[in-house]
Amino acid sequence: MTIVPLVKVNLIGILDDKDKVLEAAQTFGSLHLIPLSSAQKELEAVPEGLGREAVEALRWLVEGPVQRRPVTVSDDFDLEGVVSQALHNRKSLKVCQDRLVQLERRIRDVEPWGEFSFSDLAEIGDNRLWFYVVPTGKIDLIDPAGKVMEVVHRDRYRAYVVVLSPDEPPSDAMPVPRVHVGALSLSQLRQRHEQAAIELEDLELERQSLTKWRYVLGQNLAAARDRSARQRAGLETADSERVFVLQAWARQDQISGIEDLAGGLGVAVLFEEVSDKDRPPTLLQNMPSMEGGEDLVEFYQTPGYRDWDPSAIVYVSFIIFFGMIMTDAGYGLLLLLVLFLFRKRFAGSELGVRMLRMSTWLMISTTAFGVATGSYFGIAPPQGSFLAHLKVLDLKNVDAMMKITLTIGVVHIVLANIMRALNAKTPSARFQPFGWCMVALGGLATFLGQGTLFATSGPVSVVGGLLLVGFFGSDRQVDSVSSGGLRVFDGLAALARIVNIFSDVLSYMRLFALGLAAASLAETINSLSGQLNHAVPGIGILIAILVLAIGHAINIGLGLIAGCVHGLRLNVIEFFNWGLKDEGKPFRPFKKEETRL
Repeated sequence: MTIVPLVKVNLIGILDDKDKVLEAAQTFGSLHLIPLSSAQKELEAVPEGLGREAVEALRWLVEGPVQRRPVTVSDDFDLEGVVSQALHNRKSLKVCQDRLVQLERRIRDVEPWGEFSFSDLAEIGDNRLWFYVVPTGKIDLIDPAGKVMEVVHRDRYRAYVVVLSPDEPPSDAMPVPRVHVGALSLSQLRQRHEQAAIELEDLELERQSLTKWRYVLGQNLAAARDRSARQRAGLETADSERVFVLQAWARQDQISGIEDLAGGLGVAVLFEEVSDKDRPPTLLQNMPSMEGGEDLVEFYQTPGYRDWDPSAIVYVSFIIFFGMIMTDAGYGLLLLLVLFLFRKRFAGSELGVRMLRMSTWLMISTTAFGVATGSYFGIAPPQGSFLAHLKVLDLKNVDAMMKITLTIGVVHIVLANIMRALNAKTPSARFQPFGWCMVALGGLATFLGQGTLFATSGPVSVVGGLLLVGFFGSDRQVDSVSSGGLRVFDGLAALARIVNIFSDVLSYMRLFALGLAAASLAETINSLSGQLNHAVPGIGILIAILVLAIGHAINIGLGLIAGCVHGLRLNVIEFFNWGLKDEGKPFRPFKKEETRL
């Protein structure tokens, strides 16, 4: 785990060659540009005509259920035409689907009335048809006197009544309000439904046909964004008459490659070492098995360039904390199986591969802690069995679990302070963390060693650590009474963090609390399922299985959330609070986009 050393690069060339140099730098893909002038903030990432609409069109084509073989090379590709067709297809298909749903609902409403059409009013003596859906229990409430009516259909629950009258019957003459069946007959509705279904098929075929352009469309979008990025970079160079300067940060081990790039472009290159006034971006580099830690670290805070890389420690500790919170071997093995079945979904990108690797380790950790605590979907293994012998932790032993989690917390915070001290440059920054290590370890020894020699040595370590923190409270030079007083004040201010270290260590108790909660909920689900099975003979087994499936699914979901949130929180809050002194900005290389479809 390391923070990659950087060097400042200055490319100096003729202004007429700037576009060529920018494109070559973007192709090189390893320079973090330094703005030398203010670029216009409103410059959009995608130029006019190729922006949001084109992205939506591409998404519409890529998500199509049936895909044609993509065209990879085309000289007659009409970008605006394809975007327009795709968006029009999406809108038309949505309108057609809505119309089909509406027609299907209308057909269901009209079917009980049968086939009918409205005659001319003069032919039926200016009478109109009034339609009522009357519940069978209210049919006797209709007074037939003075009414011309007919029950045209009847089912188990309703009667469909038609009343012939010039005017709508009064509201008290019928037990229910009238319904509206529309002016279209059943045969007309079915004909329109058939036409809409055919239109929908045509639109789906059109979408399928348009999917052949998805690759070329994606390439054009990536190229458009690349042009936009070069345009912005061109606004951030320093231009003077006929000369421009492009400044960037680059890895020290790529100096020879940059020299070759500059030589091929015919521009001058000047390298500068990082000075104390510079604030370079941070580029983390870890072995492939630990790269997932970089994502965890940068999710919350990128360490400063002059700080240290906590990726490996955060990665390992996050896996351990997650397993302690989930702590069920059954859950871990089930989720491992899910990851195995969907492993190909992660293979499309480097991030996906890292996430699959980390997720696998998270589930292995969950399984390991589940075996150690003897929990398999909330069921303990039988006494004397092989699995029972593997149980070494008892979640219900509060005293033991408190000691374990507090020890983990102290070790984690001590490790953070040691790493901070090893990377410090001044006496204060170096010795204060060692003082806090003595305080934390002394407090732990006092707690764990009651009745032993540690109970005496623990307080000594705490006092010694506090004296060390107070003495090295700052690097202020004492050359007068006032500066001596300020130095004392600095020491007292540094000692105020004793409250922080106490509360931060206690925060690790959540590992035990959340693990116990998850295990208890799993046992409760199993107990409730068993009670339902015995309480309801026959069908009770189905209810019990349903309760088991839903209950454990909810418990797994809660465990995943708690494991991610609290497992990560202990790293980015408590650990970073003691381990990192500076926040940096991530290294963002100026490079071309990749087209992934």
